[in-house]
Amino acid sequence: MAPELRTSLARVFCQGTAALLLAMFAASAQAQASLLYVCTSATGHTISGDRPPPECKDREVRVLNPDGTVKQVISAPLTKEQRRAREEAEEARLRQEEAERAQARKDRALLETYGSADEIEASRARSLAARQVLVERSEQRIAQLQRERKRLDDEAEFYAKREMPPKLKGQFESNAALLKAQENARADALQEIQRLNERYDAEAKRYRELEALAARAAAAREREGGAQPY
Repeated sequence: MAPELRTSLARVFCQGTAALLLAMFAASAQAQASLLYVCTSATGHTISGDRPPPECKDREVRVLNPDGTVKQVISAPLTKEQRRAREEAEEARLRQEEAERAQARKDRALLETYGSADEIEASRARSLAARQVLVERSEQRIAQLQRERKRLDDEAEFYAKREMPPKLKGQFESNAALLKAQENARADALQEIQRLNERYDAEAKRYRELEALAARAAAAREREGGAQPY
């Protein structure tokens, strides 16, 4: 193709494109200009114009087509209370989603740790047995210290009317401190047993719930499969 012809065609194409863009812009501007913005002011008056009325900056505005149909509704800006309510609702939604994700992680860990409810009970038994050993050991030591205290009390009767020797006083103090320590150790072990029972109770309950959910899901899939036409 000759260079002159290519140049001529390019010029025609550019002119045609520019004309098309101008026509589209003019049509858009005309359509925009023909729209009507209508709102109801705070005093109850209907206000309209070819652009959103400033009197209704905090009101809902309806955008009408030339034939009177509603093209768009511009919602009124949220009040301070509404914004706060929306933010609180969003925060609550995010908290709920995080709680659901955390529960899903716990459920996966539970199912990966135990293969059945019986395994949960077996793990409970092992954990409680170890703590029960601590309880029994403390109780044996407490009984021993109480016998020693009885012996000290009997010996102290000889000093009812005179000052008790420093050595005997020290034995009383040592016995009381050791007894207190063993009673605390027993209380801690019993509290740990209670905590473990509560944990295993919750795990067993949740495991049974997950089993029930899985069974219902399997039954639903089976029903759906049986309902499909051959």
